[in-house]
Amino acid sequence: MPPSPPPLPWHRRLLRLVGASALAGYLAWNLWWLTRWQVPPSIFKAVTGLPCPTTGGTRSFLCLVRGEWQESLRYNALTVPLLLLLAVTLGLLGWQLASRRRLRLPPALFWAWAAVLAAAWVLKLAGDPMYW
Repeated sequence: MPPSPPPLPWHRRLLRLVGASALAGYLAWNLWWLTRWQVPPSIFKAVTGLPCPTTGGTRSFLCLVRGEWQESLRYNALTVPLLLLLAVTLGLLGWQLASRRRLRLPPALFWAWAAVLAAAWVLKLAGDPMYW
């Protein structure tokens, strides 16, 4: 029988607990609204009154598909870069999963997400609140 791995450091256990708690809260929030046949509002916006960087992304994408690119930019100017980044991330994670590798984002991809989300948030806050 192989030796058991050493226990995780306290900060890793705490991070896992916080992550699991956040996921449970997110699922409960959405379930609460969905059981009332309503689209769940953003938790962040409900708590702070501020939009998330991705707020308006779906409306932006639908406008883009209809050819209304100006309206698309008003809803969320970085919808296309966010979707491309999401596709790359899901493709990479899918490849890692299929090849039984450890699921990890390369640092460059992490920083790309950070930069795009920060830029999206600045543009969202600078834009018209009607599009939040």
